[in-house]
Amino acid sequence: MPKVLQVLHSDEKSGVEALAAMIGGDLARAGADVETYFLYPSFSAGKATKLLGAARGLRHIIRSHPDMILTYQATASVLAGVAGRAMGCRLRVVHQTANPSVTHPVSRWLDRVAGANEFYTANIANSQATLAEFADYPARYKDRMRLIEHGVRPPCPRTGRAATLARYQVPDDSAILFNAGRLNEQKAQQHIIGTLPLLPRVRLVLAGGGALEETYRSLAQSLGVADRVHFLGYVTRDDVGDLLGAADVFVFPSVWETFGLAIVEAAMLGVPVVCTDLPVLREVMSVEGATIAKFVAPDNTPQFAAAIAEAMRPSEAAKALAFAPGLQAKYSEQRMFAAYRAMLWPPQV
Repeated sequence: MPKVLQVLHSDEKSGVEALAAMIGGDLARAGADVETYFLYPSFSAGKATKLLGAARGLRHIIRSHPDMILTYQATASVLAGVAGRAMGCRLRVVHQTANPSVTHPVSRWLDRVAGANEFYTANIANSQATLAEFADYPARYKDRMRLIEHGVRPPCPRTGRAATLARYQVPDDSAILFNAGRLNEQKAQQHIIGTLPLLPRVRLVLAGGGALEETYRSLAQSLGVADRVHFLGYVTRDDVGDLLGAADVFVFPSVWETFGLAIVEAAMLGVPVVCTDLPVLREVMSVEGATIAKFVAPDNTPQFAAAIAEAMRPSEAAKALAFAPGLQAKYSEQRMFAAYRAMLWPPQV
């Protein structure tokens, strides 16, 4: 039985953890012994805690002697690449889950050196837009890069709208805007909160926790919309499915993404979506050149509000439902699973 070790920074209930759970779960079902290891107690841990976590992680990797290491963030990738090659691990597979421009300079440099010196056997990007971010990297780095598009499991709401909203004490008296993601600078939920004074007949439901929660609560209070913003904190993947089933529009104002799992999940369920105009989101929200997404320039609150108002029209809901099957086919889980299984169990020629 091949042994697979997945190494992540911390369990933040984000798309990275969801991706690791999907890949690890499938490899386990296929017959691998899969362990998932977290380096830090939280992403916001202090420098000393992170250094200690990295040292413990390095020791754990060496002691585990896995046949395949899968990592999902820069520090974990460098540790696994160095330790894995030193111990003779056959498969050292890393994922680029953050653009180079937003990665810590030290981590970015270490990743560049490790990749260019073949410490990775495969370096995965899950979108063409992410691959393009590495265009100026050394050829020896890019030689190990490959595209494996994210597989996405379509959400399946377990309860109807009324029951879901009642569970979270959200009054069912208005249109529901929904966002799922960490409350941080990348996800930029302040742009949604800022639309509420322009959209008096909507409520905003935010599923996720993070460092900016109190800042966002204060913003909502200052704008006079605190009674229409509902902070749910971290919720499970199943709960996100229920909330998507209760939503009228999914709003995604991220300032950068390498894929955008949450918005794809929403569109797979037939929920109209409004998002920042990023190349990666135009890519993932397109099926044979068509899209139902409303793309908005970053930091443009009036444009976000206008796009949301348009997305709430009944005709847009019908378009979103018709678009969903094509997106489900485009990002089939089975395609992604097959790519990772083929690395661990190469086809016999």
